[in-house]
Formats: sequence, structure tokens, C-alpha cells
Amino acid sequence: MKMPKEKITVKNKTKTLIALFVVLACSLTSIVGLHAATKNPIDYSSVFDAGYYYKTYPDLQQNIGNDPSTLLDHFITIGMKEGRSGNASFNVKAYMANNLDLLPLYGARDLSRYYIHYITSGQTEGRASTYPVGSEPPAGTLSTYSTVYDTTEDRAVNVELAAARINGMVIEPGQKFSFSNSVGTRTRANGYVVAPSFASGRVVSSVGGGICQVSSTIYVSMLLAGIAPSQRYAHSLPVDYVPKGLDSAIVEGYKDLTFTNKFDFPIVINATTQEGVLTVSFLQQTEEPLSRPVNG
Repeated sequence: MKMPKEKITVKNKTKTLIALFVVLACSLTSIVGLHAATKNPIDYSSVFDAGYYYKTYPDLQQNIGNDPSTLLDHFITIGMKEGRSGNASFNVKAYMANNLDLLPLYGARDLSRYYIHYITSGQTEGRASTYPVGSEPPAGTLSTYSTVYDTTEDRAVNVELAAARINGMVIEPGQKFSFSNSVGTRTRANGYVVAPSFASGRVVSSVGGGICQVSSTIYVSMLLAGIAPSQRYAHSLPVDYVPKGLDSAIVEGYKDLTFTNKFDFPIVINATTQEGVLTVSFLQQTEEPLSRPVNG
């Protein structure tokens, strides 16, 4: 016996509503599950203390207030990327300087990666997260890094000349720095000499050989200052003056080391040589420049 058409319609509608309810319930469960999965489960207590964070940064006192949850949210979304200190036991710049093997992995575009590394593995591994007592960089110093070279080799002339041409350069906010432009054309007339260099995986001799030690030292100091390169190339062979992955090859007209000053203040690059030690420092300019601007 056939059911009335009206009852069939009601029954179908009921089934449809039940099916929609099941789909909606499953969707809500998936959304809640996704939210729970993406809700940050990381324990930031090893790198963050709300009271310390509030007292250290006046801009937070003015704009956020002393609310622990809001301060933590700022630290996670903004502060770590900017390299801010969340407590006295973790300094991201010190962590980077103490653990150079992390620089090729994480670079300087997002400093929060170093915090996460320390939280998830670095602390357990016993990695140093602060500067040794008495070795903290002076105020206004963004970074310092040194490499050594043999003063008896021909390449020493090129290292010292390139460093001298970089030393004291000022890069204004938004301005681009080019290593190749700054050190000038590599010719004998420009003061450079023939010395060993790399080309296509071979050791060759070229005018200006050795200047890549200066660019590589600058590159490491850049990263330690939280400055990401806009252009940087690795050598075709390993170098012995910086750790693996931290070299910067220079080929005139082809390969360069460049960056743009993303800070809201001028940067001064000091590049000095003394008794076989090349030291590059990035400084925050706080007074009127006494040196020449960058030749970008």
C-alpha cells in the first residue's frame, strides 16, 4: 500500500534536516578541533615574563598597559620578530652570537625562530642564551663579528683596502647598501692586487682576491644585527674564515651582498683591520654623522 504523497514529502524533509544537522555538527567539531590544534601550545615561560617585558619597554607601558595576557600576545605576534627581550635569562642577539650554527637555518627575517628553537630544544641542549658577564655590547651596538687573515699573504692587501672603504659608511633608513659598489672596481689602478679567489669550483688568481672575507664578515655581522640580505650568494668552494653557510661571494657585475636599512634610524658600519683581525660592527647612529654616507 502506497503512503500518501504528503507523508513521503515530510519524511524526506526530516531525513534531509537530520543529514544537514549531522554535517553541521561534524563541521563544528572539525572547526573546534582545528582551533584546538592551531591554538599555540608552546610554553613561553623560559623566554617571557610579563612584568619584565612591561618594565623594559616604555612603548608597551603607553600603548598596552600591564595586562599579562595582552603583553604575552604582543610578545608572540610582534616582540619576538623584532628581537625584544622577554626576560633576563634569554637574549636573542646573544643566542644568535653564541650559536652561529643556527644563523644559516633561521637567518634574520623572523627572529622568533630563535626563541622557538630555544624553547623546544636549545634549553635542553644547554645552549648559551645570554652574553657572558662583562661582554655585553655597548649601548648602540647592534652587532660585532671578527675574522682572522694572514697579513703576509697578498690577499691581505685586498682585505684591508676593502675594509677601509666600507669603514664608517652610514646607511639611512630605507637606503640600500651594496658591498660591490662600496668597495669600488677591483683593478690595480684602484689599489687592488692579484690574489687567490674562487671561480666555478676552482681556485684561480684574480685582482681583488680576498675581498670576499670582508663581505662574509659583514654578512655574519648583518645577521647578528637582525638585518636580512636582499642579495647574497654562497661560494663554489668552502671558505675557512667563517662557519659553513655564512660566506658571501662577490663577483663584480654578477654577485653582490646587499641589504636595505629597515630600521627607523641610520646605521653605521665600522670595518677595521688590526694585526690580522678584521672586525665589522653595525652601530645605531645617535649623533650627527662624522663619516661619509653609503655609496649604494
